Amino acid sequence: MIQSRFRFPEHIRRDCVRKLQPIEKSGTFTAILANLLNEDWTTPNIRELRITRDHGLLGRSVGEVGFKAFRCAEAGLIRNIHGVATVAGLDGDEVSYLLGEVEKIKPMT
Repeated sequence: MIQSRFRFPEHIRRDCVRKLQPIEKSGTFTAILANLLNEDWTTPNIRELRITRDHGLLGRSVGEVGFKAFRCAEAGLIRNIHGVATVAGLDGDEVSYLLGEVEKIKPMT
């Protein structure tokens, strides 16, 4: 008999946090991951992420009025997530959770 193990999104999020937080990452990538995971890992925090029409990645920190562009675009963020997922030992549910959070980033209007 095949057993399926259903994990609630909050459990997956917490597992991502537990595995990713101790991994050494750049300050910017740490802030982006923290935003995707609804965590408070950096000062200042990224409060909002947006994707431009040409798939650039923008972020706004707490207390900032405008958005600033990140060097990595959406594709770079996805590559970085896959890379850190390997290092952190994320499973398929956890990688899918993070990629789903990237998909939820609102487009810049």
